[in-house]
Amino acid sequence: MKLALTLLALLAATSIPSAAEEHTAEYWSSLGDQQLYNGSIEEAARSYDEALELDPGNVNLWNRKGYAFGILGRYEDAIASFEKALAINSTNVEALNWKGLALYRGLDRHDEAIACFDKVLGLNASDSEAWNGKGMALADKGDLSGSLVCLQMASKLDPLNPGAWNNEGVVLREQGKYQEALERFDKALLLDPNNQAAQTNRNNTLQDMNRIVQLGTGRA
Repeated sequence: MKLALTLLALLAATSIPSAAEEHTAEYWSSLGDQQLYNGSIEEAARSYDEALELDPGNVNLWNRKGYAFGILGRYEDAIASFEKALAINSTNVEALNWKGLALYRGLDRHDEAIACFDKVLGLNASDSEAWNGKGMALADKGDLSGSLVCLQMASKLDPLNPGAWNNEGVVLREQGKYQEALERFDKALLLDPNNQAAQTNRNNTLQDMNRIVQLGTGRA
C-alpha cells in the first residue's frame, strides 16, 4: 500500500550512521531505518527501542517501531506503539492511519479501525489513505456499498496510486460488476505493470466472466 511504499522510499534515502554518532538517538534511528529497509525487521524494532530510550517523546520513532511490529504480525504491539505516538500527539495522521490498518487487518476490529480513519478525515477530508483504509475496513465488514464510496473517493484524490484502483476493483468484483472491476485493475496495471495483486485480481475476474459465459451456453 502507498503508506508502506512512502516509508520505504524515505528509508532508502536514509544515510548509514557513522561510528562517531553511536549511542545517540539519531544513530539508533538511522540504523533502525536501514535495517527496516533491508528487511531485518526484528533488528529494526530493537534499534528503535534503543532510540526511544534516549528520545521517548519522538512520535516518528514510535510510528516506525509500530510499523515494524505490523510487518512482523505483532499487531497488539504495533497498536501499543501507535497509541504511544498518539499520547504525544493525538492528531498525528500517520499514527491514526497505521493504527487503523493494524486494527482491521490484524485483529478484525473494524469499528475501532473506522473510528481511526474517521478521525483522520475529520482533520483532513482529502486524506486518500484514510478513505482507502476506511473503504477496506467496510469491505471486510461486508458493507460493499459504503466501501465503494470510500474507495472511489480515494481514487479520485490520488489517481496515481495503483493500490487505490486495485482495491476499488476488488469491491466491484465482489459486487459482480466484472467489467467495471477489470477497468480498475487495468488502471492499476497501467500505473504499475508489475503490480502482482492487480494482475492476479484481473485474471480471477476474467475467470469469473468466462464461467458465467459457459453457464449461459450450457457448457461445463
